[in-house]
Amino acid sequence: MNLKIPFFVIALTLIVALCGCSSGNDGESAVGDVTVAADSIVETGAFKKSNGETCEMKVSLVVSYPQAYKDAESLAQLQQLFKSTMLKAQESASIKDAMRICAKSMIYSNTPSQYGNTRSSAEVVGGDVDEIDIDRFESRVVIKVIYNDNDVITFCREESIDKNGQLTSTSHHYTSFDLKEMKKITLSDLFRDDCLDKVTAQLKTKLMDDKGASNDDELNEMGYFNLPNLSVTSNFFFTSKGVTWSYDPSVIAVASVGEPTINIDYDDLQDYLSDNSIIKRL
Repeated sequence: MNLKIPFFVIALTLIVALCGCSSGNDGESAVGDVTVAADSIVETGAFKKSNGETCEMKVSLVVSYPQAYKDAESLAQLQQLFKSTMLKAQESASIKDAMRICAKSMIYSNTPSQYGNTRSSAEVVGGDVDEIDIDRFESRVVIKVIYNDNDVITFCREESIDKNGQLTSTSHHYTSFDLKEMKKITLSDLFRDDCLDKVTAQLKTKLMDDKGASNDDELNEMGYFNLPNLSVTSNFFFTSKGVTWSYDPSVIAVASVGEPTINIDYDDLQDYLSDNSIIKRL
């Protein structure tokens, strides 16, 4: 009997681990044009503040990336596009190298400019920098697939910033690739330039409908205080029904509203499409 208990515990542990991996990939699978896989990396750094204390830094990346697509040449093109666009790593031999470059650049970009180069947390950091209020800075980036069909793949990059153990911001930015042309999809790949104002008007109308508001004043009362900032942006993603635009907190509404999203059905966008619009294949 005693011999069976350890085996049961091991088996249960494996089942829990597999379920955890499965739940972590919600919305991602081999179903679609591109097969994806996941990897992660952690980079650390530190700098000395002007009071002599050290600020510890940490960047964590969890990345879903293209693992298989059509043939070797097409996959290489897609992975290079992914590395340069999503990870900002122009020259890298592998996805892992690109992730490492990305994480290190985030450490560097969040270090006070007066200091210059960052060091690993194990190294002694010399020199003074301007005083800052944080002792521990952590950034976590999760890149995952949210659309994968019709020769289009869309990635969401979620970034969370933690200072001194407190979550201070979370943002979501979306990037779509046209797999036929092997390029990043822009607004000009969707709409005619002379129709962007009309799409903006559609966004405002849809927001009012979603919130049950009849005028700007009612939207203002709901926290949407900066409606002039409501416009057609490049931060959009595709769904099975339409195009959804996402706005960072405080851009069009108070921070307590969160990140507003507005979806417009494909049928309602037909009058604004460019000749070879991606939307025509969705």
